[in-house]
Order: sequence, then C-alpha cells, then structure tokens
Amino acid sequence: MDEMKELLESFLVETREILETLDQEIMSLETNPDGDTLNAIFRGFHTIKGTAGFMGFENISSLTHEAEDLLNKLRKGELEVTPEIIDALLDVHQVLTEMVEQVATQGNDGGIDYQGLVETLRRLRQQQAEAPAQSESSAETAAVSGDQERVLDKVLSDPQFGKRATDDFTPEEYALLDKAFEEINEEFAKKEQDPSEVSESKESSPTPEEAASASGQAEAASKETVKTTPPAKPKAAPSQPAVSTKKLSASLRGMADNTIRVDVRRLEALMDLSGELVLGRNRLTQITESLVQEFRGHELIKKLQETMAQINFITTELQSAIMKTRMVPIAKLFQRAPRIVRDLAREFGKEIKVVLKGEETELDRSIIEELVDPLVHMIRNSCDHGIESPEERIQAGKPRYGTIWLEAEHQENHIVIRIRDDGRGLNAEKIKQKALEKGLISPEVAAQLGDKEIYNLIFLPGFSTADKVTSVSGRGVGMDVVRTNIEKLKGIIEVDSKPGEGTTFTIKLPLTLAIIQGLLVEVQGEVYTIPLSSVIEVVSTNDYEIYTVNQQEVICIRDDIIQLVRMDQMLNTPTIREDLEDRYVCVVGFAEHRIGLVVDELLGQKEIVIKSLGDFLKQIPGIAGSTILGDGRVILIIDVIELIRNAQRARLLRGSNVATAS
Repeated sequence: MDEMKELLESFLVETREILETLDQEIMSLETNPDGDTLNAIFRGFHTIKGTAGFMGFENISSLTHEAEDLLNKLRKGELEVTPEIIDALLDVHQVLTEMVEQVATQGNDGGIDYQGLVETLRRLRQQQAEAPAQSESSAETAAVSGDQERVLDKVLSDPQFGKRATDDFTPEEYALLDKAFEEINEEFAKKEQDPSEVSESKESSPTPEEAASASGQAEAASKETVKTTPPAKPKAAPSQPAVSTKKLSASLRGMADNTIRVDVRRLEALMDLSGELVLGRNRLTQITESLVQEFRGHELIKKLQETMAQINFITTELQSAIMKTRMVPIAKLFQRAPRIVRDLAREFGKEIKVVLKGEETELDRSIIEELVDPLVHMIRNSCDHGIESPEERIQAGKPRYGTIWLEAEHQENHIVIRIRDDGRGLNAEKIKQKALEKGLISPEVAAQLGDKEIYNLIFLPGFSTADKVTSVSGRGVGMDVVRTNIEKLKGIIEVDSKPGEGTTFTIKLPLTLAIIQGLLVEVQGEVYTIPLSSVIEVVSTNDYEIYTVNQQEVICIRDDIIQLVRMDQMLNTPTIREDLEDRYVCVVGFAEHRIGLVVDELLGQKEIVIKSLGDFLKQIPGIAGSTILGDGRVILIIDVIELIRNAQRARLLRGSNVATAS
C-alpha cells in the first residue's frame, strides 16, 4: 500500500510538472510552429499517456492518445497549426489538469466529460494541410560502429558523468546518449503498454528528459526519490545510429543527481525550527552579554564569546539555507500570463503580446501562491482598460498590437514585480469624477489631489471606471482586493501612468515572511518593534522644530513636511508624558508615502521571528504580529502600512494637503 501511495504521489508530481511546461509550449506553438516545439509537446502528452496507463487512469490515457494523433499529423506536415488547433490543445491541457486534480483528491479520473473534446480532435485530424506531407524514412537503423561504442564507453566510464554540464558534451556524445535514452524508454514502455502500442512508442522518438521521467516512475516502487535529468541537447547534434545501452543503464542507477523531492510540510517544519533556533540564539546572546559585563576578562568568558560568535554564524547560515529551499522561480507565476492574455485578447478583439523578464528571480513559495489572484486581476485590467483596439492604436501612431510586460528583480531584501503596458494610460479626470460620483471623496479633497494621488483612488473599495459590467470588470470589486492581498504579504503596490503611453503597477514584497530585522523602540514603558525595512531614518525631536498644521503635528526634515503620529495615542497606551522633548521620530514609509512615529527610546536592532496573534487578536489595528525577545518577553510588531493608510484617511477627512507625501 505504501508503495502504491508513493507511486501515485510520484505520478502527480511528474504530471503536474509536465502540464506546467505544456501550457507554455502550446502557447509558443501558436507564434512559432517549429518542429522542436511540436516534438516537445508530443513527448509531453506521450509521457503522460504512458504513466497514466501504467497507473490505470484510462481517461487520461485515452485523451492524451487522441491529442497525440493530432500532433502526429502536425509533425508529419499533414496538418498546419491553426488557432482552432491551438484552442483544442489548450482545452486538452485544461481537462487533463482537472483530471489530475481529481486523481489527487478522489483517487480516480472518472466523471469528467471529455467526449465532445475528443470529437473536436478527431474532426481537426481529418483536415488536410496545404503543404504536402513530409516523407518518412523507412530505412532501418544501422548497427553501431566500433568507434561509436568506444566513444560511449569513454563517456560512461567518466566518474564525473553525472555532474557534467550541457556544454561539456560534444554533439557526437550527446547524439549517442540521446539514442541510448530512447532505447531505455522503449524497454520501459514494453513492460507497461500493450504490444500494439510498442511500435508507436518507438515512432515518438522520446528525448532523454522523457526517458528519465518514465524511469523515475518505475523506480518509485523501490522508494527511490531521486529524479535524473540528463543534459539539455546542444544546438548541433548529428543523427547517429542506435547504440547499446547496458552501460548507460547501469551508470544511470549510480548517477548522483542534484535534485530530490521533499514534502512541503517538512520544509515548513524546518522553517519553524529555524525560527525557534533564532529565538534561542537571541536568548543566549543576551545571557552572554550579561556574563561579559559581570565577569569581564575571565578566560572562560572569552571562550564563551568565541563559541557564541560561532553559534551566531552557523544559525544565520542555517536559516539562510533553509529559506533558499523554500524559494521557487517566479516563472511559476508568470507562466500563467500568456494564456490569460491570449484568451482576453480574442474576447475583446485586440492584439496583445506578453514579454516576460526576470523569470529566474526567486521568491518564497508561500508568497508565490498568494500572488496568483492579484497578478491575474491586474493582467485582466490591462487587457480590458489599458490596451486599445488595433484601430485605436493605429490612429494614435502605435503598433496595432499592444504589449504587456511582466518583470521581476531583487532589490536588497525585497523582490520588485512590475506589470506594465503600452496602452492608453489612466485618465486622472475620469478617475476623480467617478470617485466623486460614488461618494468616495469630497469635492474639497478632490480639488487638492495631484495626479499621483488620483491614480491611487483606484484602490478604494467600490471604485470602478467601467461603463458597463462585463465578465472582467465593472463590479467595483478588484483593485482594492489586490491591494489588500498585497498588504497581507507585508508588501506595497503603487501605480504610475502617462496618458497615451501606458500604465505601470509596481509591487514590492519581502523575500520571506518568517524572519525579519526589527528596530526595537520603547513607548510609554512598553517595547515594540518596527520592521527595519520600513524605517527610512531616525531623528531626535531636540534637533527639529515641531509645527501644527490644521490641528496636525508635523516635522520639517530637509524641506520635507512629515506628518507625526504619536504611537501611544495610536495604540491607546496610557500617556505618561505629553511633551516631545528628548524623544525620537522614526520616519517610516512605503512607496512615496512617509509618516513620523514618535517614540520615547531606541533600544537597538534585532533579528526577530514573526509570530501570529491568533484568530482572536489578529484584527488589532496597527499591529502585524508579535515576537519573543531574548529575555522571554513577548512584544508587538508595528504594521507600518496600516498606520500610513490611517494617516491618509485622516488627512482626506480633514482636507489637509500636508502630511504623508514627501
């Protein structure tokens, strides 16, 4: 039973990975219908069919078989790639995804009606292409020569074979390995498929990637979790005869690969343990500092300090290593965009292309999952509101097709994601009028807002500029939810636009949500921590004049007027002293917004582990969570973004034009 469960888990992981890749390859096929892409798609469906048949999932196997037949016609040149064929292949991908998820939840692939899709595939298969079918060679594969056998022996006898990079293989070596992997895959297929399908398996010419995938499925029964990934194919690899694979098969079994599958729950447990280790390290550090003060100069104290420094270093390195195991490329998020844009472009009668940049940028997997809905909504908005119709674009002197860019990059301890388009841009006057009509702002406030502030009105609950309700927009629910979801991730979102040139949404997120650097401050006898990433600078109230504008305290720092927020009043802490003498202002902010938090004392910087306050206390205004100090005290973490939002709302109600913008 355990072996079957392990086989099923391996099947689900492998099939999901193939489906993720297939989605991109099918989209690429529409714009670049070359033979390599066709073969890659064919191999993906073929691998799913083989493993599904082995596991007994007949519906998955049957549907992929129908898709294979259509793709085989395309490969032979008997059909040409058309939008209708792409639609059908994408539908196959969608139904297969649903079937696989049903296997994961219910253990079977039944109950999903796909017969209409099968009929569509068969109808498309009957069409004839204008181009003549490519002739297939009927020549038998020649026997391997002695020279080629010696080359293969040399490759396999190399102890570094499993660690060699793609560029290390010559075209001749790779061609021999390619054929060897093909034969291994055919041997595996003979064991798991009907005899009638063996010849088809030979015709498909699987690559090393497919063979390794199938081999991994077979070895799962013996509790092997290592998946082998042979080198990618060099650009120029001459065709070679089939080769003997005995030594390659033996070599593969002993080949060490750098990738293993690990249950996500184990990573979560490791992250929790690393957090507890950081707390223990902080406690040891505090105890060490106390002992140093009391027994300064003692030989054992020096050894304790040296040991503590080593523990501190190892803890930091261990924490960093564990965090990296949770990081995944943002390509897993970006790869959804081309399909979404394609569907919406056809729905709206527009021509839109997608450009992806920084796909290799890595982010915590938990953050990736939470970003799916916000990203999808912003892409849909760009397609609906941003990009113009081809006719409008031509009249405006633009290319008939619009472009949406998705970009990601690291900036210090943050990741920055940009979604931008070259569409019509935001209409500040229209946004302001819609906000007035819906009663979201008053006329007095509207008269004082600049373009940047007007653009940010689109994030208000209930705001929409759509003239009619569609499947994409017009319900007044959207960008406010996007901002809420981003802020839950301790991130920020801002918008910039130029009429006629386009709009850019910028999202800035922490790399991880578990462990951060914090600035410890004291307010009326209580200790709090402010995320250091939000702190811009700290100044003494003795060095600057405090003014009052429209009943609001402000401070002028290098010609910038910063609104002050007294943390004791904001947190409803009993006030011991009212004056601002000998106190400090922590200037915090996000995007272009700034406020000054008035605190009594600065206690230093600490690495802190964020702890949830639980369901009953999680809605406390201005509080993002809690942490534990080295002496065991529990302190609260300030939610800087919410404080700034509250200050903005208060300013809009008063109609003041000072305070939060630098």
